Amino acid sequence: MEDVLKIKEPDDTLDVVGESCPVPEMMASKKLKKMKSGQILEVLTDHQPAVDVTLPSLCKNLGYPYMILKDGDLFRFRILKVS
Repeated sequence: MEDVLKIKEPDDTLDVVGESCPVPEMMASKKLKKMKSGQILEVLTDHQPAVDVTLPSLCKNLGYPYMILKDGDLFRFRILKVS
């Protein structure tokens, strides 16, 4: 699954730069509900607690694999929606 997250371009991007918890998690959850199985959501954030705690927690609760890419001060949190 991690290979897919590395290789495939995201199907949708959610920019929550400048937002703090719980906004990134809530917006990602809403966006994922509208996406199809097999699609990738990339969440752009600069909020460390969202990357360390809330987004991973959301993925674990939903059973979705994820990976984190660091790009300077920006994190690209990629989530693969699975059925």
